[in-house]
Amino acid sequence: MSTDGAVRSLLWHRVAAVLLTVVAVPMVVAVGAVADEQPVREGEPAPRTVFADERVRIVDEQATEQARATAAQSVDPVEVNDPASQAAIVADTRRIFAAVRDVRDPVDDAEDDDVPPRTLSREQQLGELQGLELEVPEEVLTALLDVPETQLPSIESATVAIAQNFARQPVADQEEIEQLLADRLPVEIAVQSLPGETAQTIVEPVIRTVMRPTVVVDPDATTARRERAAEETDEVARSWSAGQAIVREGEIVDAMQARAIEQLGLAGSSPARALLRAFAAMAMVTAVAAVYLHRMQPRVWVSGKKLLLLGLLVTAYAALVVGASALTGATSSGWSYVVPAGALAMLTALLIHPVVGIATMLPASVLVLLVEPSVAPVALFAAAAVLVSVPLTTRITSRSDLRSATLRAGLSYPVLAAVLVLVFGPRDELLTAILAGAINGLVTAVAVQGAMPFLENLFRLPTVTGLLDLADRNHPLLRELEAKALGSYNHSVMVASLCERACRAIGAQPLLGSVAALYHDIGKVRQPHFFIENQQGIANPHDDLEPEVSAVIIQNHVVDGVEMATEYRLPPEVVACIGSHHGTMLVSYFFDRAVEAAGGDASAVDEDHFRYKGHKPRSKEAAVLLLADCCEAATRAMAMSRGTLPRDEIESTVDKLLQERIDDGQFEECDLTFRELMTARDTIVESLVGIYHPRIAYPGKQATGTGEPARAATAVPEEDQPVAPVPAGEPSEDRAAEPAAEAGDEASPEPTPAAEASADGDGSRLERVLPERETRIEHTR
Repeated sequence: MSTDGAVRSLLWHRVAAVLLTVVAVPMVVAVGAVADEQPVREGEPAPRTVFADERVRIVDEQATEQARATAAQSVDPVEVNDPASQAAIVADTRRIFAAVRDVRDPVDDAEDDDVPPRTLSREQQLGELQGLELEVPEEVLTALLDVPETQLPSIESATVAIAQNFARQPVADQEEIEQLLADRLPVEIAVQSLPGETAQTIVEPVIRTVMRPTVVVDPDATTARRERAAEETDEVARSWSAGQAIVREGEIVDAMQARAIEQLGLAGSSPARALLRAFAAMAMVTAVAAVYLHRMQPRVWVSGKKLLLLGLLVTAYAALVVGASALTGATSSGWSYVVPAGALAMLTALLIHPVVGIATMLPASVLVLLVEPSVAPVALFAAAAVLVSVPLTTRITSRSDLRSATLRAGLSYPVLAAVLVLVFGPRDELLTAILAGAINGLVTAVAVQGAMPFLENLFRLPTVTGLLDLADRNHPLLRELEAKALGSYNHSVMVASLCERACRAIGAQPLLGSVAALYHDIGKVRQPHFFIENQQGIANPHDDLEPEVSAVIIQNHVVDGVEMATEYRLPPEVVACIGSHHGTMLVSYFFDRAVEAAGGDASAVDEDHFRYKGHKPRSKEAAVLLLADCCEAATRAMAMSRGTLPRDEIESTVDKLLQERIDDGQFEECDLTFRELMTARDTIVESLVGIYHPRIAYPGKQATGTGEPARAATAVPEEDQPVAPVPAGEPSEDRAAEPAAEAGDEASPEPTPAAEASADGDGSRLERVLPERETRIEHTR
């Protein structure tokens, strides 16, 4: 694909990912709002069961005011003594008796002093008294006028004493006065020594006449006391604890329930409002994710398929959260802990990158709050589940490791749910939350292990499980390579071993490096006999070809390998390693032949024609493969002539090949440091030393029935049998390895006698030592 095409593809993938998160996810949330966000209105049947996410207390203001008014009214007025009224009782009593004395005294009407005063008649006296408006009944006045003069003072004294006693009694109204007189007046009269019937005819009526309230209400004190009573009256309120159902589906919503639901923000809204809210939230999440990926994971940021996959995973998670909310919303808030945030995190970590997996706690928590705003502890659970799950995916090297990781993650979810319920409540939902966490773990295990093969194949991702499948030697491409190009297959297996160890040493992905090495030469199956490792018993076809043609054939195995890998949907990372396992190196053997054919004039030969048509390595794994491939081919070609290689020759060969590729700029496009490059070099050297270690030649046995000893036979494997030596001074891959492992421009190797392998004198010693050792072993048995 051209650069412009790649840029356009990346742009379209990014647009698709943004549309998924900013458009598709809000639409999913809005669909859930049709059921979960139906508005709850006062006086109407509740369309859904609403649970309190925290303790809520609603005060009924009207009922509270009424209760406080009742309490204030129930407070008796504050009464204080009225001195004026008390004095008036006694004064009125004295005034009555004083008036009676006055009218009974003689009246001096004449101006002449010699005329004696006259006494008023009874009628006149009564008239005078009535004119004074004493408010005493006429019969009482008559009784007073009939009392003998000598008895009037004692009657007055007794009456005044009784009046004084009653004046000191606190009475507020006429009812209390009547009650007081009924209870106390007979007693007061009884203790007095009153003549005749004057107690009933005079004293009692007079007291009744002069009595009045002796106390008055203090308005300020009364108001203060009533206000205090109102303040001390408790509010009329209803409360719901966290997790308690405020209203059940189908119940008529009263005013208090409606206010509680509104106060908690659970009244719901229209799907359009939920859509706008989700759109704003996901736009924020998308913007944060874009900045995060651009800064923290640039490789993911420039991978269109991974961005698209991330959008799909978030959308699927949103659908699961909405579905879980719809299934559990009408039962108990504890079931909300079934949201599979761990599945989102683990799939993201395995399919994209663990750092991106950790970042999914943002959309995981936000989506929980968008779907169920009242369950903040569940959002915290989602974030915690992400943090617990992702680290479990970092050391997966087999399918059993994946099963173990999902199992451990699933076991942690009930613990997280229990802790959050104990901390935030409601504690009566503890068992439900634990069960929901367990179900969450089961769902996570099924989702991760079930979706992984599908997604890794759909998006051609180099996941651990996918690479393990590719490492299976029964893969069709490897079977075809083994059947058609056995030598190349064996070479690939050896390079895979080198790559795996080197990648592990530098912190790269050893499984990716190993798999890429297994498939790096699959292009040779199209023309296997043009590569010398596959030329068993046939003539070298390059002998009859021009160098330019041979170079194209050699180069084409890279192009063919990329085509076949793409056709079989191998991960792009593996395809890239295949396309760069020779970089843009020069096919120097045929280039030199072309220069020789041009009379030694290198300018007459097009050098670009002899360069591989791949690209330079762009990853650590690809760089290690480039180095391991040429080193294995070169050392194998060198070892074919002698069976073993000393360490110094291996080191010098590897160093020469490495320096050639550094000088040619083959590592310029990958992020491999020189320290890592040297570590990979040392690891490859150690591996090659282990492969081409010194071997001992086992002596032959005496032929049965003959007196001739059998010829010595070495234990050297077939692939290490000596071949025709390569030209001296040409240890590079292109000159030493290409004729032996790729180019096939020399004749097929002629086997040499095996006895030469032990001709240095050690063989004779071993022939003596080994029979003795065998004899000792046999004797021991």
